Amino acid sequence: MKKSLPIFLMCFLLPMLVQVSKAHGSIQIDGLLDEPEWKTALVFKDFVTVEPLTGDPAKYATEARIISNENGIFVGFSNYQPISVKRVNRRFARDAKIQADRNVVSIDFDGTAVAAYDFTVGSANSRQDGIVGPGTYSGDWDGTWYSQTSSDGDYWFSEIHIPWTVAPMSESADGKRNIAVWFSRIVYNESLRFSFPNAYYSRNTFMEDWQPLEVDQVKASTLDWFPYVSYNHNLLHDQGNEVVDGSNIGLDFIWRPNSSTQLTGALKPDFGQVESDDLVVNFSAFETFVSEKRPFFTENQGLFNSAQPNEDVVLYTRRIGAGVGGGISSIDAATKLTYYGKNLDLGLFAVRQDEAGGGTTSDFISSRVQRKVDRTTIGHRLTNVKREAFGREATVQGIDLKWNRDEHNQFMAQILHSDIKQDPNELNNYQLVDEQDLAGWVNWSYSPSDEWSHAVYYSHYGDQFDMNDMGYMRRNGFDEFYAYHRHDRLQYDQESSLLSSSTEFDYSYAENTQGQRLYFWSEINFEWMFKSTRKISVDFESTSSGWDDRITRGNGSYFRSAKFKGAMRYESPRGNDFVFTVKGYTGTEDTGELYYGAYFRPKVYLTETLTLGGRIGFKKYQEWLLWDSDVSQLAGYETDRYSADFRVDWYPSTRQEIRLKFQWIGIDAEVLNSYFLNGKGRLGISDIDSASFSLSDTAFQIRYRYQLAPLSDVFLVYSRGGFYGTQTGDEGAGTLFENGWRGVNVESVIFKVRYRF
Repeated sequence: MKKSLPIFLMCFLLPMLVQVSKAHGSIQIDGLLDEPEWKTALVFKDFVTVEPLTGDPAKYATEARIISNENGIFVGFSNYQPISVKRVNRRFARDAKIQADRNVVSIDFDGTAVAAYDFTVGSANSRQDGIVGPGTYSGDWDGTWYSQTSSDGDYWFSEIHIPWTVAPMSESADGKRNIAVWFSRIVYNESLRFSFPNAYYSRNTFMEDWQPLEVDQVKASTLDWFPYVSYNHNLLHDQGNEVVDGSNIGLDFIWRPNSSTQLTGALKPDFGQVESDDLVVNFSAFETFVSEKRPFFTENQGLFNSAQPNEDVVLYTRRIGAGVGGGISSIDAATKLTYYGKNLDLGLFAVRQDEAGGGTTSDFISSRVQRKVDRTTIGHRLTNVKREAFGREATVQGIDLKWNRDEHNQFMAQILHSDIKQDPNELNNYQLVDEQDLAGWVNWSYSPSDEWSHAVYYSHYGDQFDMNDMGYMRRNGFDEFYAYHRHDRLQYDQESSLLSSSTEFDYSYAENTQGQRLYFWSEINFEWMFKSTRKISVDFESTSSGWDDRITRGNGSYFRSAKFKGAMRYESPRGNDFVFTVKGYTGTEDTGELYYGAYFRPKVYLTETLTLGGRIGFKKYQEWLLWDSDVSQLAGYETDRYSADFRVDWYPSTRQEIRLKFQWIGIDAEVLNSYFLNGKGRLGISDIDSASFSLSDTAFQIRYRYQLAPLSDVFLVYSRGGFYGTQTGDEGAGTLFENGWRGVNVESVIFKVRYRF
């Protein structure tokens, strides 16, 4: 009986699908909603409050209209907002977080609650888009769609056109398509979100709660060409810099023979970035994760996304284009094929890479298969990397499961297998590798109500498991148990100054495969959101003593002391022209010694199109324990760490963007003690002295972007980077900054044009 219930409900509900009106004529995307077609649109008015998650009727009336024709889906929002209520009309760059009043429409084009596309329009017509999954969101995707906004008295309006070609989707046999939509509106100055229907991210059934709609099936077929030309001029020729000037010409294309199939290809793609990565100085044993910004790897990537609960990913595309020696390699060709069926989705992509200076190639292949039946999704993914220079082949396969048992319970699981083979040669230090191992995890989340949520997670990574050839994982050889419990208070008396509050308790236990306890960790966090939109959070964290088997880079395990951390953060009212965040924190390091620090992050909205922002921070370590690779031992440093960044963002129009970005990190580290590890993993004073050190790293970029047409841009970028390092340990912030700025090691001008035909 239980198995037949979902089928019965589906048969009952299908006739209740709302059919979207088919528009005739032409709609001008001007934000006015004055065309006759809008009078025939399907209208949704019953918006409810979901931030905070009360379910109360929306404070300000909101209407969403939707119609469709052979050109796509059209959405219009009418937002009541009296003149007495402050409107935040700031303009932002494409895909930047829109910190302003805004409208959102999310569309599941297959109605399967597996993947959907999110389209956000700010009140100043800023645009942001992304891919939504159950419990996931990726902002890396960019689609071709159109919007405009307008205002009139107590109302502001947004008008959106989403072509059928914006996303792959399955084809139906009866000429009709069942989709699902979710509309939401954010009143930024009051930290309120209204939605229709009553659905929210925190619920296990978030996507299943969307409004089902029926539209006419439209067969869409397109072929888009994206030729590009770029030129990189190095300004350091006279300093003997090895970087040379270079020009690149290449071609990307996107072919959609029908609505369910898409082939993306690139010939000699330009994977050089006009968007700079944030400056990072990493002394830990774990690799820094860097987000993807290259168009080929962000376009139509939703099927391949592979985030895990512990933030590891099976497919980490930043591996592609990284050379054997850590440099940048050129790409001969790349292709990606996706197919979306009614219950079965398929994906495959392959890249051929020329290794820098090696005369060899590397091949990267990834595939994805997933099938959904009722509330269950099961999938298989594979990655395969062949590096000719290393004589190395790495294959990772995984099977994953997601089951929404009901509105309160969700189960997720994955099992992974890696197979690494490597022939010995000069480049890999004559290392023979033939290793296979397993990893896996299971996660159960339980939300009995909107006020309470719980989760339990367990994972195992074998000693020889390795997916870092094409994936990202912090470490292997461990078992971890993790759980959290969260309570949200969503309603306060009218007299209260609070809008909402939350309390969250997290804890975890981990040990390596040798049975050594890595940590028992716990954290409690309190957060208060005020009606003024001020926000205060307080965090307390403790970690038991335990073994650190990574800090020595394979030279033994260190038994560290117990640690604690406390932090307090304040955010000013979000709708003001001057906003800021300030945070102070303190805690103990691995040796038990104290550290403390603070940062201040201001932002000034000079106009709706011109923004100044920045961040300054300072952290003091009484004894910072680091691995000194020069003498292969641990050392403790009294350390001052400085950081600063500054940004100017100016948007003269919706097509133009001028951005200035500066970052600086400075470190003074004066050695206090040099250590060796005794047989019990404790520290002993070493006879070999480690050296103090100071370093300063700077990055500066000015970028101009002009949008010729959707997905067609001109970039002009000036980049400058400096580095300074010495064995002093006591230079001070001013000297570090000056020397880091003067120590120029990168300076170039990049010109790039990419046009869509």
